[in-house]
Order: sequence, then structure tokens, then C-alpha cells
Amino acid sequence: MNIQVLSLIGIFVALILVVIGSLRGISIIILASVAAFLVAATGGVGLLDGYSTYLSGVAGSVASMFPLFLGGQLLGCFLEKSGLTESIANSIIRRSGTRGIVLAVFTVSWLLVFCGINVFVIIFTVYPIACAFFKVGDTPRSLIPACVLGACVSEQMVPGTADTINVLSTGTFGVPASAGSITGFATAIFLFAANGAYLCHEARKARERGEHFVPLEGESFEVDIYKTGLPHPLLAVVPIGVVLTALNVFSVPAYASLYLGGLAAIVLFYHRLGGLKGVTATLNQAAKSSMSVLATCAIIGFSSIVAAVPGYELLLGGLERLSGGNPYIFAFICVAVIAGVSGSATGGVKFVLDSFGEKLLAMGGDPSSLVRVISASARTFDSLPHNSAIVLTLNACNVTHREGYKHLAVTTVLNTTIATIIAIVFAMIGIR
Repeated sequence: MNIQVLSLIGIFVALILVVIGSLRGISIIILASVAAFLVAATGGVGLLDGYSTYLSGVAGSVASMFPLFLGGQLLGCFLEKSGLTESIANSIIRRSGTRGIVLAVFTVSWLLVFCGINVFVIIFTVYPIACAFFKVGDTPRSLIPACVLGACVSEQMVPGTADTINVLSTGTFGVPASAGSITGFATAIFLFAANGAYLCHEARKARERGEHFVPLEGESFEVDIYKTGLPHPLLAVVPIGVVLTALNVFSVPAYASLYLGGLAAIVLFYHRLGGLKGVTATLNQAAKSSMSVLATCAIIGFSSIVAAVPGYELLLGGLERLSGGNPYIFAFICVAVIAGVSGSATGGVKFVLDSFGEKLLAMGGDPSSLVRVISASARTFDSLPHNSAIVLTLNACNVTHREGYKHLAVTTVLNTTIATIIAIVFAMIGIR
């Protein structure tokens, strides 16, 4: 058998192994290592040499991405520990009342992501509040996961932010963080409207079908939305303003902008955080949480060994033919497929940027348009059932895949794919 064909088969088998292993709960760090060995063995580059190539890719990814992960965790942890996240949530739901429960929970989640709060922190922050109000409105809990993650994918389309995928893409193509603003805001607005409308419609249909909110044994939702002593929600403007200003006005690197935002939060909320002892504890928590970068970089490093074997050229040619030579369709297919296989939007994007970044430009892609297409594509097939955020959110909300994934599929796969098509059309007609 031709070595190129054998190598390509090895790549596909390795990717299938990653998907099946992820669904069975095996660590992506272990899966990526096994997949790297498999690709090396079928690619004729030697097991040890191939694995060394993989490890070099992992190390390079950690070096470039760890500061971003740490910066995001620092800012998010300080805002959460200060009580600001609870204050924002309470403020919005107080004003919306029970009539707009679903949209209120959706909006709260959107704002918390915009404030730099980690998605996993938002889940545990919003869940008890959502349950308390869903109980009052007799709305089934199966909609809660989609309210949270459906809002997250909408906010992550916004240009000019320190979002990891935005930073990776703009850095690779050498454009500002706000590049492609028209497309970015158009896709973000579309997703906010489409996901919000879908969730409200499903809540109404659920009530018509006679579905109810069913508390689980031992659950208590005594959330005090009139709780006093919390910081004013508008104080979020200070640290977030520092990040956005540093990033977009002074062109400070994204990780440094996040560090500055975290420092601003420390100064602003020092006493609320519990002084030096509380700040230290929060720093330790952020550092621990930032270690999740290893799992992401494990799958990113896989791109290094893939690009080093003969089957890579066949894969590249096949993807180019499938896209018809269009750089934006090519980017969409590559990012969506790799993100879907790995269950990681960040992993998929970094893989494609490292493997095909120069190719996309050589095909005639406009850098700003590519950034927005890639940003949208990353939020499509990454949200398949085995994605870690999907699994954790469903588990945290005590909702099964059967009950809640259909709503997640619409808000984080179907609607984000439509948003990507919008971004591709904009790119093809020259709107940036």
C-alpha cells in the first residue's frame, strides 16, 4: 500500500480513536498521546521521532497559550470571588421578573462571559438562580444548559475581546483584535436573537405540553435576589474597560491585558476579597484552574505529528477540493471537523492555524475575514455530545443528554453553523 494512503488512514483512525475515547470519558491527554503514536507508526517517521515531534508541538502550544489561560482565570476568579457575578445576575433577574425568566437567564450568562468569567464558573453561578426562577415560572430545567451555553457562543463572536480564539486568529494573521468588526457584530447579534427566540419559544411550547419544573430530592433554591452588601454591577465596567482599552487602544498583548484587568479587580475589590489572604487564595485557585491548558494543548500538539507525515499532503489536497478552492469554506471545514473530533474549539483552531494558516492566505483569504470565519466555525461542531463543556454543563444542571442536548444542538451547533455561513457570505462579497 502507498505510504501516503497508509499514513492518511492512520490519521483518520487516530481521529476516530480520539472521538470514541472522549465519549467513554478517557482523558484527552492520554488519547492524544496514543493517537500521536498511531500516526507516527503508520506515517513511517518512527515511533520515538514522531512522538518527539508531538511533544515539541505540545510544549510550543503551552508556551503560547498558558499566559492567556492564566490571565482569563485570574480576571474571572477575582470578579466571581468579589460577588460581582452574583450582583449582575440578581440585578437583571430583579428587573425582568418572572415574565422574562428564560431571556433573563440567557442575558445574565451573556454578560458574565463578556465580563471574562470562565464558562465553568458561570454554570455554577447561574444554575441555582435559574432553578429558583424556573421553579416560579414552572419551566422545565432541560432548558437551563442551553440558556448558559447558547449565550456563551453568542458573546464569543464579539470582535475586539480577549477571547482565546480571537487572540489566536488575529495574532496568526497579524491584524488587530477588532478586525472584521462588521462581520463579528453581525454574527453575534444574529446568535443572540436566534438563540434567545428559540429558548423563549421552547419554554412556551413546554408549558403547552404540560411539562413542569421538577425539583430533585434534596435541592433547595432559596436564592436571595435582594441580597445586600454586594458590589454594584456597573463596577464590572472598570476591570473589563481596562482589558478592552489595553487590548484595542494601546495594542497591549492579550495575556497582558487580562493581567491588567485582574490587577484592576484586585485594587477595586481588595477588601471584598478578604485582604491579602483572600487575594492569595484566589490567585492559587486561578493558577490551579489554568492548568486545563494541558488538555487543550495535548490535542493541539497532535497537529504537529499530523503535519509531519506523508498523509498530510493527501489530507490537505482533499480538503481543498472539498472546499472548491474557497479559503473561507476551507477554513470552515477544517476548523469545524477538527474541533468536532477533539471536542475543543481552541484545539481545533490552533491545529488549523498551525497546519493551514499560510495555505489559507495563499488561497487568497483576507486576514480580517478569515479571523471572523474561523471564530464562528470554532463554535459549530465543537459542541457535539462529547465536548467537555457540554458534558459538564448537563451534569451540573442535573439534565441528561436525552433531555437537554436537543436544545444545545440548536443553540450551539445549528445556529452557530448558520452564523458561520453568514460570515462566509460576508467574506465572499467583501464585507469585513
